[in-house]
Amino acid sequence: MADDGVTITFDFRLRPEAAAPFIQGAPMLLEATAQAKGFRSIRVVQSKDDPTRIMFIEQWDSEEDYRGYIAWRTERGDMDAFAQAVVSAETTVWPTLIIEA
Repeated sequence: MADDGVTITFDFRLRPEAAAPFIQGAPMLLEATAQAKGFRSIRVVQSKDDPTRIMFIEQWDSEEDYRGYIAWRTERGDMDAFAQAVVSAETTVWPTLIIEA
């Protein structure tokens, strides 16, 4: 059986004035993400009904790799800066792939 890794969803709402700058700057932020240990892929989607609601759908080799990446972002101060733009956020870890088509 292949190693499916882990899926992480990060669902958040931005302050209205932060949405456009965040979306413009996201590609640059993701360049560093793509170099992180255990990173596989990321999709960033925006809600049709609420343009301030964004979701990251990420694939990592392990939850530990993801947590290490978040620790690195925190040490750099990126998470403090991000917190200034965010109204709410929820991270969910999905360790079990049931089916893929």
